Amino acid sequence: MNDLVIVGAGLSGLLAANFAARRGASVTLVAQGRGGLSLSHGCLGLGSVARNSAVFSERHPYRQAGFDKVYPAIEEFHQLIAADGLEFVGDPETVLQLPTASGALLSVHFAPRSLAQGSLPSSDKICIAGIEGFRDFDPGLVVHGLRRRGHQAEASVLPLPAGRPGRDLYSTDIASVFDHDWPGKEIARLWASRLTKVDRVGIPAVLGLARSREIITSLQTELGLQIFEIPTLPPSLPGLRLERTLRRAALAAGCRVLEGPMATGRIDGTSGGARALGVSTWTPAGPRLVDAGTIVLATGGALNGGWRATRTGRIHESVFDFPVSAPEDRETWIGETLFGPHPYDRFGLAVNSRMQPCDSDGRPFFANVFACGGLLGGADRRTEGSREGIDLVTAYAAVEAALS
Repeated sequence: MNDLVIVGAGLSGLLAANFAARRGASVTLVAQGRGGLSLSHGCLGLGSVARNSAVFSERHPYRQAGFDKVYPAIEEFHQLIAADGLEFVGDPETVLQLPTASGALLSVHFAPRSLAQGSLPSSDKICIAGIEGFRDFDPGLVVHGLRRRGHQAEASVLPLPAGRPGRDLYSTDIASVFDHDWPGKEIARLWASRLTKVDRVGIPAVLGLARSREIITSLQTELGLQIFEIPTLPPSLPGLRLERTLRRAALAAGCRVLEGPMATGRIDGTSGGARALGVSTWTPAGPRLVDAGTIVLATGGALNGGWRATRTGRIHESVFDFPVSAPEDRETWIGETLFGPHPYDRFGLAVNSRMQPCDSDGRPFFANVFACGGLLGGADRRTEGSREGIDLVTAYAAVEAALS
């Protein structure tokens, strides 16, 4: 039997699996899909947790997890990714302003070094460069957005060596070619003449998946310029790099991964309804039972399938069918504008200080079931800019409680 079963392979699930495995627990990670890291910018936004904890409601995931977990979780995250050569830079009390592919600015606290090198404001002469044949990045759009915000930048387009496919390129196409055979000196020769009189150049995040650190260092040396990457439309290489690092670390620590099947909670009939027994996973060959001493739910919010709404207005969590509270009038769930804020962003499981899902009276549904990440209610993670911070801190707190 497993010490721990974790349901969900997004950021919070992968972090929980690693935190538990690093503590010597036997872990099985069950996931119906890959999670959302391939869609993400691959950075960590904490919101205002380091600056003003008083702004958070009693139900907010940070408050439930405990503010004392923030710095230990960040420290362990750095240790975890460093083992695979991935380096994040930043500080919980300092906001990095990074250019995005839409010309806006992304506010985060920690970012891969290749992205953090684009932090604004700066007096540097910046060039935003696209890649020939890569249509998912428009340097002119980025430059227009930066100039509107008072930053000086110019646009350019950089060629690739001959022999690229006769179709539109994806970021993963370019990254795969670079990983396999990095043409450093040839790239530098092709690009140098288009990058004169600039101090920094921002390019779409295509510089390798497995070898990105080596490739970026080589390119900066060859060009004599500081390079920074800008996340693109999905698939997003910074998110994929983080996912790759966390999955590799979990597997190396002995974690088993079951990817594809849907999980349904199982109750221990000998406990009088006090404990869960594990999960059933539904595979093409039939149900497969995964027993565990403890279960951590990391299935995400509404967009990830962590909770579901029926036509009658009932909202329920997707593994154990735990109820999720929401107003009866469904019209109040949606905000007035497309981009929100939307009240449903705050929907999710209520948990206690041990990260156990609870009923309306604050009683845990099961003694050995815990939850973390986007499944938790009480926070508008997008508006707060706290999405990844909540994933990190609550995964850390849930594992600490589950193994105590």
